[in-house]
Amino acid sequence: MGNGLAELSANEAITLRRVAYGVTNLDSLRSDDIDRLKTLLLVEERRSGIVMTQLGRSRIAQLPALRLIVTPQAFDEHVVAFSRIIRRTRLH
Repeated sequence: MGNGLAELSANEAITLRRVAYGVTNLDSLRSDDIDRLKTLLLVEERRSGIVMTQLGRSRIAQLPALRLIVTPQAFDEHVVAFSRIIRRTRLH
């Protein structure tokens, strides 16, 4: 039996978030992470795939929020590149 308070690795936390976001296919998830998350009783395997347990939902709520780290310059470069693609698409 696991306890949902055990420390998660960065990869395990990512896998738990993926399950929370609806990724349930075992082929799309790291098997080592799933094994540990099952041991901790955060997820369980069903015929439809991997699902969150109540303990898993509680644990997700405790994880720190994800933040997108993008510098203003990098953001501007992406906006410029995207606008070029849009302009090219409109011209054709």
